[in-house]
Amino acid sequence: MKGKWTGEFFSLSDHKTKIHFTEAIQAKKIYLRPFVKCYLKKQQKTYVNDLTKYLHESF
Repeated sequence: MKGKWTGEFFSLSDHKTKIHFTEAIQAKKIYLRPFVKCYLKKQQKTYVNDLTKYLHESF
């Protein structure tokens, strides 16, 4: 895969944040294209979980 992604963070309150992900991704192999969306969702979830864990440990 190749491409780019952007994550925008919006503060909703003192302890709540909304994240909006925007991706422009292309699978290099045509047979992998159906799996890109599922893979990206998993990566987003992992990113948010890792970030949450890091922030809880830091503060």
